[in-house]
Amino acid sequence: MKVLLSGALNPRFEALPEYLASALARLGHEVTLFDHRAFLLPGRLRSRHPALQRFDRSRLNARLLRTVRRLRPDLLIVNQGTVLTRCTIEEARASGVRCVNWFSDFPAEFEQGLAVAPAYDAFFLASSFAAARHREAGLHQSFWLPFACEPETHRPDRDVDSRAPRPGDVPEVVFVGSHYPERQVLLRFLRDLPVGVWGPGWERAADDPHVRPMIRGGALRPAAWRRLYAGCRVALNIHYGSFGPPDASGDLANTRVFEILACGAYQVVDRQGDILRLFKDGEHLALFSSGDELRARVEEALIDEGRRRDVARRGREEVLARHTYADRARALGGASAAGFTRQGGAPGPPRAAVPPSAPAGERARAGAGRGSR
Repeated sequence: MKVLLSGALNPRFEALPEYLASALARLGHEVTLFDHRAFLLPGRLRSRHPALQRFDRSRLNARLLRTVRRLRPDLLIVNQGTVLTRCTIEEARASGVRCVNWFSDFPAEFEQGLAVAPAYDAFFLASSFAAARHREAGLHQSFWLPFACEPETHRPDRDVDSRAPRPGDVPEVVFVGSHYPERQVLLRFLRDLPVGVWGPGWERAADDPHVRPMIRGGALRPAAWRRLYAGCRVALNIHYGSFGPPDASGDLANTRVFEILACGAYQVVDRQGDILRLFKDGEHLALFSSGDELRARVEEALIDEGRRRDVARRGREEVLARHTYADRARALGGASAAGFTRQGGAPGPPRAAVPPSAPAGERARAGAGRGSR
């Protein structure tokens, strides 16, 4: 099948579009990439001059349609891509191309997604909460499709015994992610533990006496954070909007949930509804609902090496069995709405493209309010 994949491409930072393209190619599809962020004019200039913004957006839409006419793909997959208008997608569909969107970011551009979704044959969202909102709005071609891992990239160190000593520059406990206030607050609960933090914006925490000793560096390429996850004892994951309302966090399982598990690390992550719909607490990873529980989960993992290794092994087996980009590519490229199963756990349950691992009794979100940190 000929696939045209439109995404925000960054040669310095591989992400979902690149992983999905690789998976599609391995499945035997002919894949062409289109960068729908390849604006002619700088963003600061476009933001000051609406006419220039309209010109550049129109140019990108026209370029996509020219590409569709030239390639005649069987399938157009758009990742987010609100720069592409309803008219553009409708024109592509009118030419016989099946058009689907994997709308992966939340809450970014949620309202724009609602507006453009009817133009697509199918509209997939990484958050079950967001998919439920779509279906409540009458958008019955919207489905929940969580993130995934790329096994060739997200993997343990090859030919290294997991019992071997860690590399000297890898802390026992690792957090990789951008600075957000809720993350800083939660990391304070880990003061005096062997924690290393990397990511953009952490210089804003330089005056925090509890967090400052943890800060190791800024943004990392995937190869660098993969090495950290593969070499650490505990990998921390704290979602944007952690313990806030679902319309802030989407109740979703972020990309790190899948990537950390695939790297073979023991993951300690804040409790989110979609995580419980996909994985089992204590079997595949460890969940926390407060700062005190975060510290307890980390300390338990550092003490009990056998349990830590068993949970990490089962987590990796589960993510590779059900949650790779090849699995998601099959859903995007071949599945129809009739093939999806109903998934509970969210108001106005969305249809899901993946089976849950957790039993129904574990799916209720047991999060805590912001004051519990």
